Amino acid sequence: MNIDNQQLSHLLARCRLRDKQSFEALYQLTGQPLFAMLYGLLKDKQWAADILQEGFLKIWHGQSAYPVDYPWAWLCQCMRNLAIDALRARARHGEVPWDEGLAGHSEGGQPPSFSFERCLEQLSADKRNAIVLAYRHGLSHQEIVSHTQTPLGTVKSWIRRGLEELKLCLTQ
Repeated sequence: MNIDNQQLSHLLARCRLRDKQSFEALYQLTGQPLFAMLYGLLKDKQWAADILQEGFLKIWHGQSAYPVDYPWAWLCQCMRNLAIDALRARARHGEVPWDEGLAGHSEGGQPPSFSFERCLEQLSADKRNAIVLAYRHGLSHQEIVSHTQTPLGTVKSWIRRGLEELKLCLTQ
């Protein structure tokens, strides 16, 4: 299965009009890879499922606009932001240390049948590094450029191509 940005844009636009069939199709198309990404960040199946549900509720209620050209990247970024917010909230309440949160909070659950980590390991070192710096450590493109001493266009390409490869791996 391959996620088409044009199809995603159409489904997101229909969701803003409260089209239940489009919302269900959006979930069927993106739910598993988004869950895998969240599980990779949170290391807890129930928590990842809760964040995924919260993200889809925000989509349904149209709480934020999406860039028409990059709906998949937007979806990933929105879900990642919700996960980071949840980690920070738990850290504030003393439930999980912030520095431990992204590294591997776990409640002993079995990993899902599709493995975000396995797919991440299949990427080239440059793409994997750029994605980890951006999505696990929250670095901006400019911060990644400074960290890797690589041109901005190259960093953006690594991230875009890496996300496409992850999406393909997670949906197979």
